[in-house]
Amino acid sequence: AACPCDFPWRMPPRPDLGLKLRLGYTDSRLERAAERRTDNAALERLAADRQAGAYVIGGDMIVIKKGSPLNDPLFTIEEARALGPATDTVFLGHLHGAGRFGFGIAPATVEALKTRGEFLMTDLRSIAVQGLVDTEHLPPIAEAKAVLHWHARHRFCPNCGAATQVVHGGWRRDCPNCKAEHFPRTD
Repeated sequence: AACPCDFPWRMPPRPDLGLKLRLGYTDSRLERAAERRTDNAALERLAADRQAGAYVIGGDMIVIKKGSPLNDPLFTIEEARALGPATDTVFLGHLHGAGRFGFGIAPATVEALKTRGEFLMTDLRSIAVQGLVDTEHLPPIAEAKAVLHWHARHRFCPNCGAATQVVHGGWRRDCPNCKAEHFPRTD
């Protein structure tokens, strides 16, 4: 029998190539600050801060500002709002005290943005594989996309069918009818 440590998904570091292998989506620099999710006043202050940033997601597409050598996926809150109305917003955490948010926009808004030359709209996989942004942005972009996608697909209570309300900084949906609490999968 083969040793479990010999399976191909366990790739060893390659010091001969100067590579330290790691999973790109697991090395987030954000402090998640889950304790702030229930404090709406604190979330509003974080969003109002000039240092706050938002990752803009429209369906399966991520909106990024074209740049050189790398593109910039982080918008100020004002820049994000100027792109179009938010379908949902999720608090991702903070980096050195500056709030980071996922800002969802309608897929139709993304289509309209394609006519503007200063933006690139692409999928998460292309961003990661092609190295279109600094790797520090990959974990929060993936997190924002996943939670915003969950919101888009869970607007109604699976127990009673009533429209749910977003609470806890976007990390829970509550049913005002049957009082059920719904959470995104975190696996």
